[in-house]
Amino acid sequence: MSETIKTLAGAVYNYTVEAGEHGEAVYSLERVFTEGALPVGAVVIHPDYRLEPPVAGLLNVQFGKGGVERHERTDVPLLGGPADPYVVGHQLINPADLDATEDQDGKDGAGAAPVAEPKISFSRTVRAALTETDTPSVRATRATFEKVQDLITALVTLYRTDTDTPQREAQYTAFLNGQRAELIQPEIDKIDNQIKALTHARAELTDKLNGYTSTPAQ
Repeated sequence: MSETIKTLAGAVYNYTVEAGEHGEAVYSLERVFTEGALPVGAVVIHPDYRLEPPVAGLLNVQFGKGGVERHERTDVPLLGGPADPYVVGHQLINPADLDATEDQDGKDGAGAAPVAEPKISFSRTVRAALTETDTPSVRATRATFEKVQDLITALVTLYRTDTDTPQREAQYTAFLNGQRAELIQPEIDKIDNQIKALTHARAELTDKLNGYTSTPAQ
């Protein structure tokens, strides 16, 4: 059953959310207009996919369902203009942007108050394309950027308040931990092999030492 969100700019979307294969939050969206609702596509949100993230707490926003690469995506969202209607790629974002404060009296650390309408910032250029896959992407227009920023701000707000988010994030962390383990095991195997080699080397040296220090037979 779909629910409805209204963005800061007043846009209204119907959405459903389901858990992806690894615990991603998959939002399927419709834009609500006076004459009815039109399908938009999907936006997927999950924790930072990097195995050793330099900054804790970031989220990845993926435009469209499917794999990491653009050609693997489906349901890429229609958020652009007629020339480049599909917003493609992904964005690493900091949900703490929504907790931004501003200094009311010009003094650092004093008089801070919440920003009236905080918005999500993007780590890279928002890009759009003529088709979901297989066509070049270009820098999104200002109008497209603002529409995407407006929607993602609403979705991240929703994501943070969703009671299912902790469970989904735990599942995604377990998925990443599996990848981390795959990277660590070869290092352990390498050390084990070195230990075996050193054990043999020690045994050889011990035999040599014993040969030098043993008491000659009488």
